[in-house]
Amino acid sequence: MKYKKIAIIGWIFVALLSGCAKDAIIEDIENKSNQSNLLTLSIEYKNSIFDCEILNNSIILKRALPYGANEVAIHSITTSPGAISNKKKGEKLLVNNQPIPLVITAENKASNQQYTLNLRTKKYASIVQENGLLQVNGNKIVNKNSIPISLAGNSFFWTNNNWNGFRFYNASVVSWLKLDWSAKIVRAAMGVEDAGGYLEDKTSNKARVKRIVDAAIKEGIYVIIDWHSHHAEDNVDEAILFFKEMAELYGQYNNIIYEIYNEPLDVSWENTIKPYATSVISAIRAIDSDNLIVVGTPEWSQRVDLAAENPITGFNNIAYTLHFYSVNHKQWLRDRAKKALDKGIALFVTEWGALGYTQEDPETEKWMTWCKENSISHCNWAVNNKKEEWSIIKEGASESGSWKDNNLTDAGWLTRSIIRNWND
Repeated sequence: MKYKKIAIIGWIFVALLSGCAKDAIIEDIENKSNQSNLLTLSIEYKNSIFDCEILNNSIILKRALPYGANEVAIHSITTSPGAISNKKKGEKLLVNNQPIPLVITAENKASNQQYTLNLRTKKYASIVQENGLLQVNGNKIVNKNSIPISLAGNSFFWTNNNWNGFRFYNASVVSWLKLDWSAKIVRAAMGVEDAGGYLEDKTSNKARVKRIVDAAIKEGIYVIIDWHSHHAEDNVDEAILFFKEMAELYGQYNNIIYEIYNEPLDVSWENTIKPYATSVISAIRAIDSDNLIVVGTPEWSQRVDLAAENPITGFNNIAYTLHFYSVNHKQWLRDRAKKALDKGIALFVTEWGALGYTQEDPETEKWMTWCKENSISHCNWAVNNKKEEWSIIKEGASESGSWKDNNLTDAGWLTRSIIRNWND
């Protein structure tokens, strides 16, 4: 009898426990989320992060993967609280033009949502293969199909020895700018008469330029060979010898653009710059008959109106340099440039600088709108980590590229966004 009572009590206790457990399970389920949303997704390819846009149940890359990319990995994924994805961070995904199903299941298992990820790639192997030789047609620079073209990319800093920026003259940086920034053009700015420049050390400065040019050709992007001088008229013979050598080495490549005078100072267009340019252009054209040549204009390449009044004649495929820095150069310079365009010359912004120390730059936005409206190509100054407002990376950033977001300055953040989204 004693054991029977104990058994009955035990059964009662188990029943009570079972009821409590059931209630606890029900309460636990009720407390769990029934949301099954995908909130963010990013993809990684060769250390570059590609963010995604989620439109209803379709997921698309904000920028296209390179042509020929065959495998990526999930860099990050966030969902509704507690929800589970069938794809995990770090998981490899094949790029094969097939939609990839992605399923998000709610924490309480009561619902799920199905998404489709489309990994789009660029339709061409290189921007140069797609567009060919750049040519001046009226006041526009056009591609091989006579369609106006506007390119966006980066200018390197001076090549000069011990000026710090020379450290970034590496093929890996060109590759990174193409991949991560979507740069379609780079500019090798070879210092000339200043300390540590070409006139002082021809071998080192020329080697840096050639590294960038060779890398750009390999990557299939355009490249400006820039005689980065403020006094080029003082060294005409040196400029001729240099550009003859560059034309002999690279004249057969459609990638090449010659910038024969970076920024003349307040000197005469007619009596100083134009005669210099005519001499150098003659030397180039004797070897390279067709690649684009860009000529600097007075007052730090802002007096494009003077060039428009008296343009260089007798040669084909000549454009003129316009430079701006948003802190100083505003609507008055755009108005001047528009008048030059209206007179029939083609312009190329081989160098421009953002306000710096901020990602909010309304004047740069106006300049970018103007460049798009007028099909103007541009290169941002500068690939460097110097403590000045225009450097795109911070001190300590790798000299080989592969920069993380926290390596970028405010100017770097702003200009990367501009270049990434320029006619992608």
